[in-house]
Amino acid sequence: MRILRENKSESGLALVTVLLVTAVLATLVTDFIYRTYIASSRAGNLRDSARAALIAGDGVALARAGLEEFLKKDANIVMDPTGMVFSQPVGEDLSVEIRAVDERARLSTRIAYPLTGVLEPKAHGSFLRLLKVVKAEDSLADQLVDWIDSDTTPRGRGAEESYYMTLAEPYKPRNNYPESVDELLLVKGFTPEVLRSIGPYITPYVPDGLVNINTAPRTVLMALTEEMTGELADEIIKYRNKTPFRDRSDVMKVPGFEKTGFGLQDRVTATSRLFRVYSRAKSGEVIREVEAVVQVGGGILYWREM
Repeated sequence: MRILRENKSESGLALVTVLLVTAVLATLVTDFIYRTYIASSRAGNLRDSARAALIAGDGVALARAGLEEFLKKDANIVMDPTGMVFSQPVGEDLSVEIRAVDERARLSTRIAYPLTGVLEPKAHGSFLRLLKVVKAEDSLADQLVDWIDSDTTPRGRGAEESYYMTLAEPYKPRNNYPESVDELLLVKGFTPEVLRSIGPYITPYVPDGLVNINTAPRTVLMALTEEMTGELADEIIKYRNKTPFRDRSDVMKVPGFEKTGFGLQDRVTATSRLFRVYSRAKSGEVIREVEAVVQVGGGILYWREM
């Protein structure tokens, strides 16, 4: 399991955090392994594919339980982009690997209002900066706005129903917020290559657009404001690896943010209860995977089986 990449300059807080998470998950995983192994053994007639699917789905439930227990002890989780990772044999021919990452470490795709088409200036600005950081075409912003807004007039480099209905397999734009990152593959210009470059940094599941400053990767931090350089983003990461941000106002304590930090405070938070979970189970030679977005203490916002 990995939460922080430690170095000699970091305090003992990082070690304490890792040990705490390990202890919480160890208790839950022991129970999980026992229950899953007994259940799959009793259902001996289940084929490997069904057993793997069962375990992969249970892995999501395990992650939710582990995150809930940990957040009770410390709401200010610090993660690197790999998130929390745990793998464990379940039985002689069964294994499961679970990874949880913070969904609030991403930028919101809600860059315009559906009914009016008016841009949401902060989210739209961040999306444009993200496109620049990953070296993608800035026309993608217009194309996403047209997918969201309910009018039929294309923006400068956008596309509306008149474009989509001329495709070999025609369809209409959603005229609302995207319901998943994968949905963007339907939007003009969002090729699989484009989505691979920006997909890890965007989310449709954060209505308020606040980014968790304790978990956001360098790429996302650089897109938050015009003033945010790579060097300033590195200072945030260096600071949180020593001392987690307890409140958004703590950004004022980071070197270089004594003045520019004011403009960042309404873009960030220091906590999250929204996580993306990847659960991968193997039974014999069969592998089944589940990707889910879960609200700790709430429901499941997205579920995909692979």
